[in-house]
Amino acid sequence: MKVDTKLSLILGPLVLGPMTVSLFLAYHSRVEQLELFLCLLLIAFAVGLKPLANYLGNVIFMADIREMNRFCLRVKQGDYDAEWPLPPEGEDEHELMQLKRNFYWMVHAIASREDWLRCRLNDTAQSMEKFEQLSFLDGLTRISNRRFFEIRVREMSARALERGEVFHLMMLDCDGFKAVNDTLGHLAGDDLLVRLAEILRLSTREEKDTPFRYGGDEFGVLVSGVTRKGAVDLAERIRRRFADLGIPGTSLSVGLAEGPGPRLADAEHAAEEIKRVADEALYAAKRQGKDRVVAAWNDAAPEPGPAPAHAPEAAPPDPAPRAGAPGGPGRAPGEG
Repeated sequence: MKVDTKLSLILGPLVLGPMTVSLFLAYHSRVEQLELFLCLLLIAFAVGLKPLANYLGNVIFMADIREMNRFCLRVKQGDYDAEWPLPPEGEDEHELMQLKRNFYWMVHAIASREDWLRCRLNDTAQSMEKFEQLSFLDGLTRISNRRFFEIRVREMSARALERGEVFHLMMLDCDGFKAVNDTLGHLAGDDLLVRLAEILRLSTREEKDTPFRYGGDEFGVLVSGVTRKGAVDLAERIRRRFADLGIPGTSLSVGLAEGPGPRLADAEHAAEEIKRVADEALYAAKRQGKDRVVAAWNDAAPEPGPAPAHAPEAAPPDPAPRAGAPGGPGRAPGEG
């Protein structure tokens, strides 16, 4: 209902009623009664002016303001589809109705913008997560890279120190890789690295182990939840599977270490120590003739694994093959 219509319905009887009574008394020459009526009307006007003003403000303005407030509360609570019934727009609308219409448009425009921004922020968060996962992948082999390994080895060292557990680090170097690059070309060398990464991926457990490319032709595996014998058997299985590729002049040298070392109470130092020991075991394997596994335990000198010609006749059963993409992007640095 328009404001002028409301005012007419309220003020009409209040004005026309006293005027009609006054004219009637004047027409019949009832002067005393007219004077008394006018006095009473004046007193009533003085007493009822403020209540009348409050009533008119409440009926004409405050009701619309409360309606606007209820609408805003619904939108604030997330009801962006909230409707506010308004009459069809007219040419001679009162300013209050124009304000209501513009306010309704503004609130929905802001709500639409907020919804759009929320979608964009969600897309941005997903993109950032995707890029972070990609930053943990080696571009060629699609297994975890050195960046992910550095994070993971510190986490495993901290967890092992906290729980009194051990884990194993296996470092692998492809013997004869440079000759493959020099004689067959870099594409053949890349193919060799990809095939080695696939052997690591299929030989390890998805939720327990972390195969990674350290750099160049050096790879590694972080292994948890196995005994020393289990770690050596896994290393031997990987070495034999690589040998089964039958690439002339190539083999795998493997160094194996156990962490964290004794008397190490700091995860940073424990991580550096297991990397150092595994690296020494790897180069001990190369010095001893390559194509072998050398294990360096915390309580003993580097222990060579069985020589290639005397490899165990039967290895333990292979773990379940990994499904989907390798290592890094499938799990965050805190899992495992």
